[in-house]
Amino acid sequence: MVKARYQLIMPLRKYQKFPGNNRFWCCGALMSSRQVSILIFCAIIIVVVSALFFAFDARFLVVNVEPLGVGVIFPVLGVLGLYFSMSFLFKTGCIDSGILPRALPDEIAYMQSQGDEEPAGSGRTLGAPARYKTVQHMGQKVKLKWCVTCNLWRPPRASHCGLCNNCYETFDHHCPAVGNCVARRNYRYFYLFLTTIAVTGVYMMACNITVIVLASKKMGFGDALKTYPGSVIEFCVSGLAVISVSGLSCMHTWLIARMETTNEDIKGTFNPRKQGRTVHNPYRRRNCCLNFLFVICGPFPPSLIDRRGDMTEEYQAALEGDNSSYGATSSVPKLPPESPSPVPPNPTPPPLAPDPTSEVISMTPTASMEVRTEGEEGVVQVTVERSDSSHGVGEDETQQLILDRAGHGQQ
Repeated sequence: MVKARYQLIMPLRKYQKFPGNNRFWCCGALMSSRQVSILIFCAIIIVVVSALFFAFDARFLVVNVEPLGVGVIFPVLGVLGLYFSMSFLFKTGCIDSGILPRALPDEIAYMQSQGDEEPAGSGRTLGAPARYKTVQHMGQKVKLKWCVTCNLWRPPRASHCGLCNNCYETFDHHCPAVGNCVARRNYRYFYLFLTTIAVTGVYMMACNITVIVLASKKMGFGDALKTYPGSVIEFCVSGLAVISVSGLSCMHTWLIARMETTNEDIKGTFNPRKQGRTVHNPYRRRNCCLNFLFVICGPFPPSLIDRRGDMTEEYQAALEGDNSSYGATSSVPKLPPESPSPVPPNPTPPPLAPDPTSEVISMTPTASMEVRTEGEEGVVQVTVERSDSSHGVGEDETQQLILDRAGHGQQ
């Protein structure tokens, strides 16, 4: 009841009927994949380690670092590290990372007709839709693949994520740690998140070592470990983070320098050893610095899905009427319904032509009623024939009803 009243006041939004495997928060303003629990777990780990740093290390360094007042810089740097880490984490995991909108039913047939004709010996079924399309892109030929789920030609560098059930522009990989796919719109935030975590982890490890060394001069190494156990826990957690994240950050630094994605590197899209000596990367700039400037400081692309827009009749009809364009697994366009086959002729002889002034109404398998209209006075004769199967004897009951046409109308 409350939901129905809410829908009367607030119309349905497109994100409420979104075909992909995504979750939406804050009325569609934030979105993520189904693995949002891992994102929350990573955020909790960052907050807990930062809280231990402020409770033990930062307070100790503010008091014991000489000259007095210089130690204030340690908690300030810790606050900045916490802020940027959480900001880049949620920006990576809670925005549209570059989803390509699925084709409407009217667009499927037109786009499918633009595919390449495959040779007879390619193993393609006769009449099946095209699977590839060759286009000229940035000075070289690129073969586009037809997505049977989204029903569209995937643009260059795009790929389909089976977990999120969406096609992503400039797809890199699906990251469970951030609870989202890493693609065109959030790749810069993902790289900055990795770099920030690695730098912050190294900074906290340095602060932990400083605290233990200064405390050991006053009370000994064993007593320092007992007095500041938080520093030991921070050092272990930060060490694990640095070991895992720093390697991943270095790998993506190398990929940005080459202007490639993780998906392209795994497939060897621009590898001359796998694709031939004539292949080259058309997205690479003149040097590595320009590649980094484009990835980190380039224009931010807009979202291609209107997830917070009102639910239109066309969108609703596409979701309810033709599901082939919203999450189906086949790209074959639906054929028009076939005309019903003619009814075979009845071998029994046709019945006699009925009287035009009479109408027979079938009531039950064992009963029939004949209505006859005579004259202009509206005399209707109703004959009911019934057979009692229990006695095996049929009896006729005739009832004559006189209806006034002026009062009841002609039957």
